[in-house]
Amino acid sequence: MKTNGKITIQQIASMAGVSVATVSRVMNHKNTVKDTTRRKILDIMEKLNFNPSSVLVTKESSNTILLCVSELRNPFNGLVISGIQEAARQHNYRVFILQAQGVNFTFEDFKDVLQHHSFAGIILLTGVNDLKLLEMLALSCPIVRCNEFCAVNGISFVCIDEIAAARKATEYLISCGYRKIALLNSSLQFPFARRREEGYLEALQKAGIEKHDNWIAHISSINYSLAFSAAMNILTSSNKPDAFFTVSDVYAVAVIHAAKRLNIRVPEDISVIGFDNIELSSMMDPAITTVEQPGEQIGYQGCELLIEKINNPQTPVKKIFLDTELIVRESTAWRI
Repeated sequence: MKTNGKITIQQIASMAGVSVATVSRVMNHKNTVKDTTRRKILDIMEKLNFNPSSVLVTKESSNTILLCVSELRNPFNGLVISGIQEAARQHNYRVFILQAQGVNFTFEDFKDVLQHHSFAGIILLTGVNDLKLLEMLALSCPIVRCNEFCAVNGISFVCIDEIAAARKATEYLISCGYRKIALLNSSLQFPFARRREEGYLEALQKAGIEKHDNWIAHISSINYSLAFSAAMNILTSSNKPDAFFTVSDVYAVAVIHAAKRLNIRVPEDISVIGFDNIELSSMMDPAITTVEQPGEQIGYQGCELLIEKINNPQTPVKKIFLDTELIVRESTAWRI
């Protein structure tokens, strides 16, 4: 039977009356599937002219984890990676870091490395917008999404509630008397950026505050220079905001420096909130009010989830949300 090339693993599993994981085990020649079930799945693949080699498959390995990350320059990612490496070390695993060529990982990013290296599991500390690619990766070996919400069935994740955290930070500025609140955000290609912007907008809407598009900037990466330029552009406009919520402490630093360049006082003239609570936030003058998310704990927990899945493929999918905390410092003040 010929197909149009769009047959998916889910369709095969549905036709066989089994789980996607069972189809994956057959494709990876696992011995944990009953012969009758294996034969049924193979017969369906043959009838549909399905080629398992079209799916990325990694070789089995006992001690190497592939960590995929898009932004190594982001200081917060360094905290997450530290937690991942600590958990891996405790379980005698090594960590192989792969950086994406762009914002999101593509098939080409994985193709060569998965063909020439052996991995026991994959941790995604990055975006993967291609759902079929995620499906193929999940079939190759255990996979965990770290620091990002994941809506794909069968993939465990550990992260924070980005929407709630951003909403809380914005609501704090509103409670301090601010009504002209700007947003310095990252690229909306990143899931975290979309969700934090959603929380910001929810807070404004709840308070009856109109959104001003010219006060919302999207920056391609966690980059100080780009954020400084965006902040200067907003602060030199004829209608300036009186507060900033930024999705990174790096961005908050850029806003404070831009304000000083323009002789705008922080927090007397504008208040600024960052995100992550990296070490730099407490070293600034003024020290930055920020949303603390537990970077090392996110990484450690994510790696623990992966190793649990490696050791026991039958482990159910887990969705873990860790708490955040608003750390109030000198970059915000109550309006008189």
